[in-house]
Amino acid sequence: MRRLLFFVLLLQPMGLHAQFIDTFDHSDLDGWIYFTGDGNAHMEFRPGPGYATIYVDARQDRRNIWWALIKRDVTSGLDLALLQHPDYELRIEARIRVSHAPRRVNLHLNTQRTTDFHTHLMEFDIPDTTNWHTISMTTRGFDAVPGDTVYGQLALMDWGLGVYRVDIDYFKVSVVHVPTAGPDQAKPCPIIRPFRRFQLLPTMCRSRTTPPSIWPIPN
Repeated sequence: MRRLLFFVLLLQPMGLHAQFIDTFDHSDLDGWIYFTGDGNAHMEFRPGPGYATIYVDARQDRRNIWWALIKRDVTSGLDLALLQHPDYELRIEARIRVSHAPRRVNLHLNTQRTTDFHTHLMEFDIPDTTNWHTISMTTRGFDAVPGDTVYGQLALMDWGLGVYRVDIDYFKVSVVHVPTAGPDQAKPCPIIRPFRRFQLLPTMCRSRTTPPSIWPIPN
């Protein structure tokens, strides 16, 4: 049974005004699309017991520049008219657990009019495989008006040449009142531009204390 939850909230003290949320407590993934690129990686996106799971098999890849993402229309429940006011933005948030660490994921928001897909995109370093991690990104000057279609996505990239898994407890996009919404979760860091896909492995976020080094590639 489909149990996607769409809320229209007026919670001014919390800075939250409208949201889309999928808690993945259902047996289907209606509305979600998923695909890979820039390599030879096989991907599946499956519902699970209380969460959804991304599976990637990159054992047939050779260059480790592949990416894999899930994407969904999240427009329903979002009051895009609020974005015309400078104090309102979109926030995308997910709670995830990964099979290998350290590894990097990113969150991204765009519309059917987006041409620069490096904007409104942030990356997150996930340091361990045992804990659930909440990650979030708040846009700055997101260009969306009533009638647009807003898409939210989560991606993993350059993880190595093995078999990998990302569990997703929930995926949420909200219209937030920035002055009262509080900070983002898990230290988002912008993607380095220009984005060079020929670089085999990502650079660690400068805000991290982990030395920038080659990420481990499983055997």
